[in-house]
Amino acid sequence: MSTVQVSLDTSADPPVTCNPHKTSVNRGNQTIDWVPAQNQTFSFTSLTFAGSPSCFSTPTVTNSQISVTDDDQAAGDYAYTIVVTRNGVPYSSTASRITGGGGGDPSIKNN
Repeated sequence: MSTVQVSLDTSADPPVTCNPHKTSVNRGNQTIDWVPAQNQTFSFTSLTFAGSPSCFSTPTVTNSQISVTDDDQAAGDYAYTIVVTRNGVPYSSTASRITGGGGGDPSIKNN
């Protein structure tokens, strides 16, 4: 199992960040859980992968966690967008503008 800690800073761009930014998983079935980082208050809303790759199960979304199973049959990097909600306002891990040093979307790296 791999765990990604999610943080929300409404003054940042993007407001939602993931640690680690790039999560590496080994070949075979693995569960990946997204959980709030320490002292974070929000509800999880959604998780979507770019291109809808078939190696990931449909995300299980609760207020306090998102989980997927990754069958990791082939190596690759899979970018994703995660959305959380605080006080009825949704916030995303996608930046609203392109910056010079931006690290791109968070991703899962299948080894």
